[in-house]
Amino acid sequence: MNWLSNPAVLVFAKMFLALVLVAAAVPKLRHPDEFLGVVANYRILPSALVAPFAALLPWIELACAAALFIPATSVLAAGVAAGLCASFALALAINIARGRTHIDCGCLRRPASKSRIGSFHVARALGLVGIALFIAGTGKATGEASFGSLTLGVVAALMLVLIYLVADLMTGLPDARARKH
Repeated sequence: MNWLSNPAVLVFAKMFLALVLVAAAVPKLRHPDEFLGVVANYRILPSALVAPFAALLPWIELACAAALFIPATSVLAAGVAAGLCASFALALAINIARGRTHIDCGCLRRPASKSRIGSFHVARALGLVGIALFIAGTGKATGEASFGSLTLGVVAALMLVLIYLVADLMTGLPDARARKH
């Protein structure tokens, strides 16, 4: 059996993507004014669309996270998530190309963040696109997953989400080299 067709891999991908979407949505809902500022600071959307987009995005992320586990909606949810992540990668890349690397990516809310955007953020968003497209490509049929496959997929996803979140937190730490000068 091809390892990509292993049910544990699909469980892992869905769980990982869902946890990332939830981790992205919750801070946006807890601090909507801050997130509104983040969206405006990207300078991508017309000003009339900034507030509706900032208000709607976290709910779309949560809906996608939940819909990934419903067989009838998982392909659509994965497609929407791929579109969200691709749009985010594009917005990041546009700002990097403009030389605006000092802006907050808006990924996670950190107290006293000195976050800067860079190629890491674009690559990470594109990696999420790849995972979402993998999920969408599997279709509705996921095969029979044993308890062991389910457990392996869930545990692996939880571990990778922890690494993902720590990497995000580390990119938001103040630059130690800047403090020495």
